[in-house]
Amino acid sequence: MGDMTQFRITYDGPALATHEMDARELAPALMAMADLLDSSVRALHGERAKAQINVKGSFKTGSFNVDFTTAINFLKAAKDIFSGDGMTAIANATAVLTALGLTAKLGYNGVAQVLKWLRGRRITNVQLMADGNVTIVADDDEQEVEYQVLVLLRDLAVRQAFDRVLGPLDREGIDTFAAGDEAAFGVVIREDERPYFSAPAGQDELIIEDSRKMAFSIVSLAFKEENKWRLSDGNSTINAKISDAKFLAGVNANETSFTKGDVLICEVKVTQWQTPSGAKTDYEVVRVIEHRRAATQISFPGMRPPTEGR
Repeated sequence: MGDMTQFRITYDGPALATHEMDARELAPALMAMADLLDSSVRALHGERAKAQINVKGSFKTGSFNVDFTTAINFLKAAKDIFSGDGMTAIANATAVLTALGLTAKLGYNGVAQVLKWLRGRRITNVQLMADGNVTIVADDDEQEVEYQVLVLLRDLAVRQAFDRVLGPLDREGIDTFAAGDEAAFGVVIREDERPYFSAPAGQDELIIEDSRKMAFSIVSLAFKEENKWRLSDGNSTINAKISDAKFLAGVNANETSFTKGDVLICEVKVTQWQTPSGAKTDYEVVRVIEHRRAATQISFPGMRPPTEGR
């Protein structure tokens, strides 16, 4: 186990003049702080280490302060943790809090300081420096940070937890969040800066893009929502966008009709994405190769059921 580190968070504003805070607002914020430390350690060390965080003693008076103690429990030997990924090696909880920007370190830019500097602007470029640090560029402005700070900035779980920690600022009468130790604040976030800390939406990442020939029966047709039809391959039902303009024109002009048991043989573009909630698959019928009508006659060898299409 790493050494225990003490730090303090503070919420302030007219609503807290009596040094009291609604437990229904405080509890989620405390859980979010635990999640922030835990997700930060996971971002830097994977499953090899875990953050431990405890509320220390009684709540302090003066605004509304909560004291914590925290440490990193290493689940593997330190030599295993730091071998091969020294760029993200942070050996104790104090260093994690510093990388987050929650403890005072003169001239240091942690996650909180970078987000305040960005003011909601998009990062347009990231440059790895020879000394292992990183230069972050936004518009014509730039700031140099340690590589660990970039790791935390990019981690969705870290950003979401930080967002929830600042949740009380969304309430009328709570206008300030601060964090630090007994000596000094590491960061003070005002109500007007709150939007800068909103967690970005998770981005979908393309995994597979493939074109294949597939046969479907029609479950239902739709002429809205980008012409997404419900189709069945015999085992499962999917929603597929129909982008074959000539085929759709025939359907719209009532030149093409369907009966139960008809089968469409299609050229299908299958795209699979990794999303924050898991895998997602999109189907697009690029071309209807053949419309095979349901058999109404007995088929003999050498004969095919009547077809319509190309």
